[in-house]
Amino acid sequence: MKVEIVEKSENPLFQRVEIKFKVDHAGKPTPKRLDVRAQVAAQLGVSQELVVIDKLAGAYGKQEASGIARAYSSKERLAALEPKYLLVRGLPKEEKPKEESKVEKPKKPEEKPKEEKAEEKKQEKPKEEVKQEKKAQEEKVKEVDKGG
Repeated sequence: MKVEIVEKSENPLFQRVEIKFKVDHAGKPTPKRLDVRAQVAAQLGVSQELVVIDKLAGAYGKQEASGIARAYSSKERLAALEPKYLLVRGLPKEEKPKEESKVEKPKKPEEKPKEEKAEEKKQEKPKEEVKQEKKAQEEKVKEVDKGG
């Protein structure tokens, strides 16, 4: 694995160095973030703890990956500016905090099975009543037509 820094820019406002890099990993899978972080830190001459890999993406069909990293001047600046998920993503598995138990979502009230719903609809009005209502409406329409 060979890491090449493509672009390096100082950001004095955030007290960090922003780096764009390429990783050549011929014949091997895309390297792990920890390995790339170690290489980038070695090239910059800073501690691994001060480097965060923001993006690491492999190119389709090539044995090459590109990414973005940031190296901070102190741990305090790193903790204040970087999102927590990026800090956790950069840790080895042994050091990652265990996920807290997920909050259970409230259950939806139980619905009646479809069969019961269909039976309730049938029980609402028997067919005979519906037929009688239709006849009554038709008679009213006929009366209105005769009178008009």
